[in-house]
Amino acid sequence: MKPSKLTTIALLLLVVLSTSSIGVARDGRHRGDHHPMGREVRSYVEANVLPVLRQQRQKLEPQLSAADQAQLVAYRAQLRALKELGQALRHSINSSGERPTTRPTLTEAQQKQAHELRSQTHSIMLNVAQMAQKYDGAITQLAQEVQPQKEKWSTDINAIVVKNAMPEQQRMAELGSHRPDHGHLHGPKGLRHFFRPSMFLLMEPTATTTERTLGNTSFYPNPATATSQLEYEVKKAGPVSVDLLDKNGNKLRTLLTEPNAEKGPHTQPLNLSDLPTGTYYYKITTKSGSETKRFVKE
Repeated sequence: MKPSKLTTIALLLLVVLSTSSIGVARDGRHRGDHHPMGREVRSYVEANVLPVLRQQRQKLEPQLSAADQAQLVAYRAQLRALKELGQALRHSINSSGERPTTRPTLTEAQQKQAHELRSQTHSIMLNVAQMAQKYDGAITQLAQEVQPQKEKWSTDINAIVVKNAMPEQQRMAELGSHRPDHGHLHGPKGLRHFFRPSMFLLMEPTATTTERTLGNTSFYPNPATATSQLEYEVKKAGPVSVDLLDKNGNKLRTLLTEPNAEKGPHTQPLNLSDLPTGTYYYKITTKSGSETKRFVKE
């Protein structure tokens, strides 16, 4: 792995963490952070980078027109919906629930769905990029205000990358660190990623922390029997719904609708006696957000 590829991993994490957009790989899988390096970079970014980025994003909000503010809210909602569909697709591809060791083969339907998700996401991001052109000067100014912090982030993240690399990769990264465009995140390429206008616009200006939108959820027994139990935690009192999805992420029916669930833990029996053998998903939606998980009926 070349040094530029090492830094690309960190850059991709930063882009994912600092936006509401989604990425669906060509094989339908979402790029994750299973590797220890990815987890460590993510933790660093959440603790050190995102608070500063959000502060700068809040400064931009008053400069946006009311129409653009409303349109960004709509774009974020659309991207969240696409992300959930992408998660369901990824689960249907990896039906075993384990991390695949080889690239899976997609069915024609899965290929079509992955293409549609990428196409819709690309269309939205093009619209956001067009909007961002109006505020390019303001975003550039906000980026310049945190230049010292960005240089420190660059140094720290590259240290994490080098620490987790193999010995040969470490030597290559150290050699590449003397090249401003490749060895460090504060080179020209890194600067563009930190404050890429379309990504920066999509940040939630009022968000303060990155947190789980739902409390713990569990489904048992799994594999399911005629009647299974769903345990979930409501973090904010309000409506709760649970939808049953097939292996391709298509909604089959609504299992539960609670218009005003109280905050705290809940247990709900689910009648699944009519379900044929196969792989399914349940999607639980509360006032705080939504989550999709897999289960099997034998």
